[in-house]
This record gives sequence, structure tokens and C-alpha cells, in this order.
Amino acid sequence: MRRNITRASRHHIYNVFRATIFALIAASAPLSQAATSDNAERFLGDALQDGRAEIETCQLALKTSHDAAVQAFAKRMIQDHQAMDDRIVALAKQKGYRLPDKLTVTQRATYIALKPLSGHAFDSMFMKHNVSDHESDIKVFSDQAVHASDEDVRALAGDGVATLREHLQLAKQTDAAIKK
Repeated sequence: MRRNITRASRHHIYNVFRATIFALIAASAPLSQAATSDNAERFLGDALQDGRAEIETCQLALKTSHDAAVQAFAKRMIQDHQAMDDRIVALAKQKGYRLPDKLTVTQRATYIALKPLSGHAFDSMFMKHNVSDHESDIKVFSDQAVHASDEDVRALAGDGVATLREHLQLAKQTDAAIKK
């Protein structure tokens, strides 16, 4: 009987978390759309926040997940996003832009929602978040790669698109692998 309660509790937590994540993703859409306007400072700030949020959730995955594919994905994301964040900071400094030093409410809420999960529930929600997040990032970076008035921002965004596409493919592959 106790095992059934545990399963029911996990199922309930999973459903609540899933609903929370989808609500947060929907709430973050206006922020992503705002970054598509030609505002280099805003784009770089949003991209930096997103990279830092990715690193935080991936560090959580390294502590929480026991799946080798999820662990490998998280390690790769930390490495790549740190490299991009370093480029963003350097470019912003060169341009004299001020960057945010904190994550958005949505990014913090995503981390908080992932933190209590474990096992397959964590892996599943973590990977779903990464698929969705990278799809959104590709749209924003693609727009900036074409429409940004600053050529340095266009170049950074163009480089980022290629990396983000790799990340999306890897996220989808990892998500499919954990479902088997």
C-alpha cells in the first residue's frame, strides 16, 4: 500500500511540475519576443541570463540525475554555455553595455521546480525543458543573426545559432534515450 501512495505522489508531483513548467514557458514568451527587437544590449543580457540559467540547471542535473546520457548532456551544456557567456560578457564590456547579474523570475522558478524531483521524473522534465528552451533560443538568436544592426552582435548570434542547433539535436536524442 505504501508503494502505491509513493507512486501516486510521484505522479501528482510530476503533473504539477509539468503544468508549472508549461505555464512558465508561456509566461516567458513575451521576454523572448522582446529580445528579437534590434536592441543589442537587451539581447546580450537575455542571452547571458539564459546561459547562466542553463548552467545552473545542468549543475543540478549533475547532482541529481543518475542517467549517463543526462549527465553527459549536462556536462556539454555547461562547457558550451560558459564559453558563450564569456563571449557575451566580453562583447558587452567592449560596447559599454550593462548586463543583468541575476536570473529572471521564470528562470529561478524553473530551477525551483526541478530541484525536488529525482530519478526519471527529474530526467524527463529536465530534458523536456531543454528541448523547449533551445527551440526558443534558436528563434531569438536566428533573428539577431539576421536583423541586429550591430555586426558584432550579428556574428555572435550567428555563431550561437549553430551551437544551439547542436544542443537541440542532442537534447532531443537524450530525451528519446531516457524514454526507452
